Amino acid sequence: MDDMTHAPPAPAGWLEVLDESEADLAAGRIVPGEVVIQDLRDAIARLERKAASKQQLKGNSRS
Repeated sequence: MDDMTHAPPAPAGWLEVLDESEADLAAGRIVPGEVVIQDLRDAIARLERKAASKQQLKGNSRS
């Protein structure tokens, strides 16, 4: 069931980032989970603001 032969290719750059991450882990370089969670929350907030801004622009163009 874990056959990845039919999986879509990873987006450009993802495999390189994964390799870097695995190398960091192997070297003992880690980031506390709280930092990762905060980065994710910040990214979500940015995406939500961007989406709200686009919706607002759409609403204004219909007036």
